[in-house]
Amino acid sequence: MDEMTRTKLAEAARVYREAPDHLKAAILEAADKGDRPAEITRAIDHTYTADYVARLVRKHRNAGQKDA
Repeated sequence: MDEMTRTKLAEAARVYREAPDHLKAAILEAADKGDRPAEITRAIDHTYTADYVARLVRKHRNAGQKDA
């Protein structure tokens, strides 16, 4: 395998592995700005359900209250 192909594969695999964490961070950032779980769910093309998005947001907000 040539080096360019190996590099492309490694980079694509890294992005794929990190995608869930990046998506969750973007969801929480949107929620912190006031966007509602249903709006976020539509924006992410239903990658996660509205219930799951709402659960992430609640958990995030509850964790923030414990730190205060």
